Amino acid sequence: MCSLPVTPSEERFAIEGQVVTSFSGVVARLAAAHPSLAVVDVERVVLREWDAFSGSRPIVVPIGVEEGATEMLEIEASAEVDG
Repeated sequence: MCSLPVTPSEERFAIEGQVVTSFSGVVARLAAAHPSLAVVDVERVVLREWDAFSGSRPIVVPIGVEEGATEMLEIEASAEVDG
């Protein structure tokens, strides 16, 4: 779960029409609003909500996803040429 420092104020911005913000910012704001709850419990709820919300096409992905997909597609293309 989140082990990075969190700050209550994080910028929000739009990507493909969706307003987004950082995971750590969400956790910080919710943890500040609910000080009786452990941060790990706040993170758990945010992750559960993200899972429920994100049942469709991702809005953003880490660069590593693109790099991994590139590698897998190169392997697949190479197998088609060889096979």
